Amino acid sequence: MTLGCPRCDGQALEAGDGQLLCARCGTRYPSVGSIPCLVPDPALWRATWLHRLAAFVAETDRSVEGWRAEAARPGVLPRTRARVEAVIAACQQQRLEVQRLFEDLTRGERQLLPTALEPDAGALLRLEENVFRDWDWGQAEVDATRVIVERLVREPPGRLAVYGAGAGRLAVDLHQTLGPVETWALDLNPLPLLVAARLLAGETVTLPEFPVAPHSDQGVVIEHVLRSSLRPRPGFGFVLADAFQPPFAPGALDTVLTSWFVDANGRDFRETAAAVNRVLRPGGMWLNLGPLRFKEGLVTSYTIEEVWELAGAAGFELVSRGRDDVPYFDAPASGSRRTETVFSFAARKASEAAPVAHTPDEPPWIVDPDRPIPLTEQLVAHGRRSVFAGSVITLIDGQRSLNEVAAEMGRLWGFDAPRIRDQLRAFFAALPAGTV
Repeated sequence: MTLGCPRCDGQALEAGDGQLLCARCGTRYPSVGSIPCLVPDPALWRATWLHRLAAFVAETDRSVEGWRAEAARPGVLPRTRARVEAVIAACQQQRLEVQRLFEDLTRGERQLLPTALEPDAGALLRLEENVFRDWDWGQAEVDATRVIVERLVREPPGRLAVYGAGAGRLAVDLHQTLGPVETWALDLNPLPLLVAARLLAGETVTLPEFPVAPHSDQGVVIEHVLRSSLRPRPGFGFVLADAFQPPFAPGALDTVLTSWFVDANGRDFRETAAAVNRVLRPGGMWLNLGPLRFKEGLVTSYTIEEVWELAGAAGFELVSRGRDDVPYFDAPASGSRRTETVFSFAARKASEAAPVAHTPDEPPWIVDPDRPIPLTEQLVAHGRRSVFAGSVITLIDGQRSLNEVAAEMGRLWGFDAPRIRDQLRAFFAALPAGTV
């Protein structure tokens, strides 16, 4: 099965110059390292993660400076100073390694806007613990999860997609044990996939872990030299992609696995079920595993009984279901551990699901930078938060588009307008809900 254009219902892509091209819509999809980036808007995705990288680097520098000042205060124990210095050294090493992992993403980027994107600099490392769990100390967790998924499987998985693959270990293990024809491990966060791809290629990645509530001085920082002897058999691949606009044609897959995904993706479960249904062939299987920690509101914080009912309403017939207590991020050096109650089910596609309406994540003027930007009271208020935001928003008059604002910034400040346009799109897309 060939990966397709996420904007054009899985239209076949043409390869060339290290990119994939959709002949129908003209979108070019780059690769980040060895991983194809098949998100609907690769320029916006890249600009967002470039700014998250810049925010992570800046936040690391600020933290290091603050810690050094604290450790220099009178009365601080020598042992405390040594602990702080160990953390500082590890953070600096972490920054260098993360920058190395993102080299392909940053290549050719010479100019960034002088502002950090919202919401926070921590977005870059949000799945770092998954890396340590999958590729260092979490073998028992990995095995327990794999066994639950294998218990759900009643037939060869054929063409398999794993949504929200994180650091990829479950997808790799299932590709080896279940024998699918193809396995595609999808995630939008580049860091864990970049680490996993290097490990599977035989490379070494060195990253520090900062355990929660460490047991002793020696456990404040744990340096992990990550490596793997696993080499997936043919047919396995990572892809940077959005599960709700995936690079698959309708009916292209035999099996979809959602592991720790349906409650963490920020969408109503109805929309998740419809999206999974769309890519499965008739009779295809949906395998689900994970807790129910919905965060979007009381009405959509579904119980497992509601989940089963909604899956049925989305064209699925439940084949099996289970409940297990499993260790979750049971890091040996951490003083904080927990057990998760996880629910699993296998459901067969019995009919097509009606599409579920979803409000786009970005306003139309961000998607199409030729549309006028509406000047709202909320946007004006946001402009008071920083000099940069205020400078940009003074260029918005209700008529200018993002392309025109970028051109004006290029004229006034000497910026490269095409580069700045995508960064402006990322800046506005990251503003708090209700601002744009």
